[in-house]
Amino acid sequence: MITKRILLALTFALVTIPAMAQDAGWIGVVVEDQRDSGAVIRRLDRNGPAERAGLKEGDVITGFNKQDVMGVLQLTRLVRETPPGHTVEVKVRRDNQDQTFQVTTMRAAGGGRLWPLDIPDSAILRDRIIREFPRVQVTTSYSQSGIRVERLTDQLRDFFGVYGNEGVLVASVDPDSAAGKAGVKAGDVITAIGSKRVGTPAEFSREMRAAGSRPVLRIIRDKQEREITIE
Repeated sequence: MITKRILLALTFALVTIPAMAQDAGWIGVVVEDQRDSGAVIRRLDRNGPAERAGLKEGDVITGFNKQDVMGVLQLTRLVRETPPGHTVEVKVRRDNQDQTFQVTTMRAAGGGRLWPLDIPDSAILRDRIIREFPRVQVTTSYSQSGIRVERLTDQLRDFFGVYGNEGVLVASVDPDSAAGKAGVKAGDVITAIGSKRVGTPAEFSREMRAAGSRPVLRIIRDKQEREITIE
């Protein structure tokens, strides 16, 4: 049986790869989620951006472009949304020590694969995953006030420690936006805006507009609830 961790990684890779634009970024790594936050590097493309910058197999990527990395989902989104040719700060944990590298993204060869995955037939495998696990899928995302969110599936709620049917996943945050400066991070799960619970990206967008200039976000981070006020 496909484990939840492998399923999560494969599903996001398979869904995002066909939808990538020509100017999507690429750093030449194969990564995997781990028990703690971050994404561990399992393989690097020879002479790819990450290898040239000094990253190694076994490094755990904990930050990308000044945003914390919770796992494969966040790193995938952040790398994909960084245009080729941009140099970003990548933080890694190596031998229990934190190190920082400057990585310049590239346009992936062969139509823009984010990471090289040895998948025999992505269309067949994706159809199999969706057929056997119909609730594991990525849906429409919404951006508001510098925050881009995605719908949470039951598997993702379990992964991020969210209970019930509420919450949207923060896929990326503009670091120069009010939300970024207030401390909202990729990997946060927004469960409410003010007193209004949100469970879909559309609800998030509506309540953010209704909240005015000083929305209060209730979020879950590291499986703990907290509030962030956006000035």
